[in-house]
Amino acid sequence: MNQTRISKLVKVNGFSQRLDGVFQVDSVERGFDYSDGEESEATLYQILSKAEDLSCDSSELQDQIIDWPTEYHLSNSRANLLRPLNLRAANHKDNGEIRVLELGCGCGSITRYLGEQEGFIVDSVEGSPSRAGLAALRCRDLDNVTISTANFNEIEFPENYYDLVLFVGVTEYAGRFSKRDSDQKALSDLLSLGKRAAKQAGVVLVAIENRLGLKYLLGASEDHYAVPYVGLEDYPNSTGIRTYSQQEWREHAALFKCIEFMYPFPDYKVPTAVLKDTDAEAASLLEGRASRDYSSAFDAGEQEHRIWQGLAQTGSLGEHSNSFLIALSDDSNSVDRVCDFRAQSYPIVPLNYEIPKARISAESALQINEKMERHLNAEIIQLKSHSASLEARVEIMSNSIGWRLLSGIRRIFGKTSF
Repeated sequence: MNQTRISKLVKVNGFSQRLDGVFQVDSVERGFDYSDGEESEATLYQILSKAEDLSCDSSELQDQIIDWPTEYHLSNSRANLLRPLNLRAANHKDNGEIRVLELGCGCGSITRYLGEQEGFIVDSVEGSPSRAGLAALRCRDLDNVTISTANFNEIEFPENYYDLVLFVGVTEYAGRFSKRDSDQKALSDLLSLGKRAAKQAGVVLVAIENRLGLKYLLGASEDHYAVPYVGLEDYPNSTGIRTYSQQEWREHAALFKCIEFMYPFPDYKVPTAVLKDTDAEAASLLEGRASRDYSSAFDAGEQEHRIWQGLAQTGSLGEHSNSFLIALSDDSNSVDRVCDFRAQSYPIVPLNYEIPKARISAESALQINEKMERHLNAEIIQLKSHSASLEARVEIMSNSIGWRLLSGIRRIFGKTSF
């Protein structure tokens, strides 16, 4: 990476540059407890070092996929998460420079896409020094991209500076690398950081799994713990890693004036479709886009698409999508401009490795049906209770002196309303 431009982030923190082009606090490399494993990272290093085509659409890299870690870091589908968005619209100046802060850039897959956009100036920060080095390898021919390694909680960020701030697969780890006494407080800190770093009309983008996603309801493993139902039980033994439901996100993101949910399918990791609530027929795009369990065999079978259709018909598809792509801002116009698209679908790229398959057992399906039936019955009981309460109030009101007087006046004047 030929770094000719020194980013403001680097200047603010006095970072020094390593031989591989990555910036860090000083010459001492900090430890960071996050990795895909030494073997996986060594494989990625060999692939990226030799690659001639490093682009986000590289067929050369796509052909090197041999397992889930290489798929996650090399798949062309990764960038589908952002392709539908009009990212340039985050800056209301049509020809203005787009300043981007990417927090948690991993091995540089999304970074690469951002760096390829005309007029984008990208500051990417990764906690893991080794992964930051891989991101620098992926972006070594992009002079508009700066890769730094640091814990977000231990450095300063320019305030009111960036048009876009991205947390892609990051906010779920907020509690893991924070000294706060709860995951939720650590998440609030991250979102506050993003808001301070963004311009007043800037947009913060968050991609994260949904703990109430359909695949988790159907028994798929929670992606970070590799155990089913952990998220549904609200992480009873949290290790600082936690995902959230749509309602929980509305509560946590209340510091922003505007929030927009979008739904990448089958999830945000390797999406082949991105939907919105306003797309009434969007569920039709989900046929054949099966949910995946990245730690064990899982296959919901043909019934999965039927469930998505049913959820869409009742307005619940977003609530149970496997992942969210969330746009946050204090400027509703910015969000509207960035998220101005209709449902998008992309080709499903065949993989070079075998994904384990399994079907949900009849016993599991019965348990799921029983759980859903109990949930619906509880809602029906609640509605009946509300209805009975309303009828009682109407009965009391109709027997009141004021109501009888009003009814008498209406009869005298022959009117039903005033």
